[in-house]
This record gives sequence, C-alpha cells and structure tokens, in this order.
Amino acid sequence: MSSVVFDAPPIEKSSRRSREHRFFWGMSVLMALIIFIGFAPTYFLASLFHADPLPGPIVHIHGAVFTSWIVLLVTQTSLAASGRADIHRRLGILGMALAPVVVVLGVLVANEMLKRLWAEPDFDAKATYAVALSEVLGFGVPVGFAFLLRRKPTFHKRLILIGTIAMMTAGFGRWPLHFLLHKPLPAMMAGFGLLLLLIAYDLVSMRTIHRATALGGTWIVFIELTAVAASHTDAWRSLTTHIHSLVI
Repeated sequence: MSSVVFDAPPIEKSSRRSREHRFFWGMSVLMALIIFIGFAPTYFLASLFHADPLPGPIVHIHGAVFTSWIVLLVTQTSLAASGRADIHRRLGILGMALAPVVVVLGVLVANEMLKRLWAEPDFDAKATYAVALSEVLGFGVPVGFAFLLRRKPTFHKRLILIGTIAMMTAGFGRWPLHFLLHKPLPAMMAGFGLLLLLIAYDLVSMRTIHRATALGGTWIVFIELTAVAASHTDAWRSLTTHIHSLVI
C-alpha cells in the first residue's frame, strides 16, 4: 500500500517565509544597532562626543567599508522581506565584492592597532590582536561559503548572518558598560548570544538546528575562543612580537 505525502498548503508556506524574512530583517537591524551604539562615541557621533581623531586613514576606510557592509545587510534583508528578490540578487554582487575588502581591511586595522597599542599600559595588545584576527576569520569563512551556496537560500542567509555576528565582539566591546568595555571575552559572549537567537529560531521554526547554523556557529565559537586561549601562550606572544617588528 503506497502512502501519500501532502505538501504544506501555499498559504502556510507563504506565512513561514514571511516569518523567516522578518526574523532575518530583525537580526540585521539588531546588529546595526549594536555597531552604532558601540562606535557612536568614537565614529558615528564623534563630533558630538568630542572624540579624538581616528588614528589614521586606514581606520577611516575600514569604518566606512564595514558600515557599508552593515547597511547592505539591512538593505538586503529588507528587500527579501518586501519580495524584491530581483534587486536583492543584483545587490548581492556588491556584497561579493565588499566581503573580501572587509577581510583585508580587518587584517590591516588589526596590524595598525597592534602597533598603536603596543606600549599602552592599560591594553594587552597581543591578546587584542588575537581577538581582532579571530573576528576576521570568523567573518571570512562563513561569508565565503555563503556566496558559494548563494543558490541555497536557507544556507546563504544563515551563513551571512553568522559571519556578521563574528564581528559583533568589536561592537559590544565598545559599549559604555563596565562589564563589556574593552573586555574581549565578555564582549565575545554577548556576540554568541546572537547565535543563541538564531538557534532558538531554528528550533521553533524547524524543530531542529539548521546545518548552516550548526557548522557556522561552531566555527565562530571555536575560532574566537581559541584566539582567547592562544593569546596567553608563549608561542603567540613570540609570534606577535615578530609581527610587531614587521609592522613598525
């Protein structure tokens, strides 16, 4: 006796897609707010806070490019939610061009920060450098796979989101809260909280954790926690000293 499998009614599928679009739009807006709050005193509202000038042109460029990435993310999720997949796909080409620039500038700014903070008594430049590089790797790998899997929307959107979550440590680490400000590990844990929201969404909507969420989330937790652990080893400190001598 054969069994018959019924597809979900079109209205139910449409409702599910609408909820998914709203969730990813909400997450993109939330991350934009995290970055804005963190960098408002020194970048977005620098004149209002009478902030010191940024250290150099490379920091200006990095700030502009990463801001563009966040704006593009919010725009893309808004377009998907409004049914404008045609514009979404065209703008995706811009995202593919922008992502490697974010990675390259992330490394350059990490090097600049290592040089600038090396002699600062209140900063562990070597540990900060490890965390900064882990954010770049945490971003680059999931986002790279996201573009390779762009024809699989459920994978693509999750990996883009996860890669961007990896960069939230920098935003949370500049929030004017004692337990977050310039404290990489607590800021990292706050960023991982965004991963928990994605996991919760998967469990509620799918009754399981999507493979992209599991793999991408594991990657950024692994690479960022490994960076924190490695940053206190003699091997890392020796390597960082050598790198510092090269970027002087």
